[in-house]
Amino acid sequence: MSESMKSEYLSLADIFSYDQNFQDIMLNMLESALEASFQGVMITEAEPGFPIIYVNPAVCQMTGYERTELLGQSPAMLQGEKTDPAVLADLREKIERGEIFHGKAYNYRKDGSTFMMEWKIVPIRGVGGEIANYLAIQREVPDIQGD
Repeated sequence: MSESMKSEYLSLADIFSYDQNFQDIMLNMLESALEASFQGVMITEAEPGFPIIYVNPAVCQMTGYERTELLGQSPAMLQGEKTDPAVLADLREKIERGEIFHGKAYNYRKDGSTFMMEWKIVPIRGVGGEIANYLAIQREVPDIQGD
């Protein structure tokens, strides 16, 4: 093969390097978008207790907790006596079936005050199709029940 033909072909290392650079750029872009979002974003492990592995600043603003106080904890720490058990039962059923959940419920801030939250929880699947994590998009909504 001539030198001119060799230069027309990318090596596997070149392809991997390009692919890795593209992935790094995309990850940085996605992280920037999550960090700037007005909507709360939480990611948990798909293991018992659903330990929190990521929250964006909007979650911290909504709940009054610092990021370091939330990481490793269960999202259940934000629930309390006003959190509707029927909504939580629906959430558990959807999670067990690997389905998307959408609902509203009372959550609790660090100072103990309540707020009505609407959230959507989506399973994130690994390469083998197993559920590896859950992504929760959250926002505070008006309390239409007047509490």
